[in-house]
Amino acid sequence: MLVEIKEIQVRHNGTLYEKGASFSLPANQYERIKAHVIVLDEEDEPAADPDKDIDEMTVPELRAHAEKLRIDLGEATKKDDILEKIKAAAAAN
Repeated sequence: MLVEIKEIQVRHNGTLYEKGASFSLPANQYERIKAHVIVLDEEDEPAADPDKDIDEMTVPELRAHAEKLRIDLGEATKKDDILEKIKAAAAAN
């Protein structure tokens, strides 16, 4: 599911999210932070299509792709910032 931070910072999977930031959260982890987030989309995050160019992926697809590759996105929440993190990780390998 896609959630947005309401008022306080929330740490999820090692990333600190500020007020207004959104990120994907497995439904089974929602209960522990539900007081601090607003649900934007209840569907689980789509898996990234392995044949799709990363520049054409949506933010949820990019997040799924980064998670699959174990790339830490840090505080990146915008598409360009996420792409930069993924491309930097690929260049480092």
